[in-house]
Amino acid sequence: MTRTILTLVFTLGLSATGLLAQETARDRAQRTLPPEVFRELSALADEAGSAGVPTDPLYAKALEGAAKRVPAGRLMPAVRAYAGRLDVARQALGTEAATPLLVAGADAIQRGVTPETLRNLPSDRPRSPMAVIMLAELLESGVPTDRALAIVREIMVQRMRDDRMLDVSARVRRLIREGLTPQEAIDRVRRNLQRLRDGSAGPPVPPGSGATTDVVRDRR
Repeated sequence: MTRTILTLVFTLGLSATGLLAQETARDRAQRTLPPEVFRELSALADEAGSAGVPTDPLYAKALEGAAKRVPAGRLMPAVRAYAGRLDVARQALGTEAATPLLVAGADAIQRGVTPETLRNLPSDRPRSPMAVIMLAELLESGVPTDRALAIVREIMVQRMRDDRMLDVSARVRRLIREGLTPQEAIDRVRRNLQRLRDGSAGPPVPPGSGATTDVVRDRR
């Protein structure tokens, strides 16, 4: 599981816990963190929230750091930098972007994805956080930006499930390990996805079973 997915799980898990126990991420941070750290965190969250940045991920990031025993002197600078990335992701993905998408965007920026690349994601279809995670993984693998964006557009057209998106990036990485260049690997996987879209990837799928075409099986 990638770091981004772990962050999403941690953030959403805190939200679910808060709903069940009527305890917000802020409440848990106040109960868990040293008072001086919480005061600084709360002030940062107020500042970020006034700029339109979601605050729950900031509290979640601080709690995640505390759980990993990050020293207090390093914790708040890391959360402050994270708030900056969330703000950049918000500007790139749109002010109406949901919190999970912004969390994925902030992590993608940390991993080297440029705000311009995020802005180039299609806006006429729902943008899944997992698609942003996949984009970051492809770029980290050396896939050219235009090829990575093209395959993300393809999966958005196909409304691919999140687990299938991870199959795509995993397949690209495996093809690269087998000796293909990143461009050759992404082009091969994209061709397979296009065959799926065109209905030429295999026999019909039984109704109700979902899209099961194996994007990890080569059709050389």
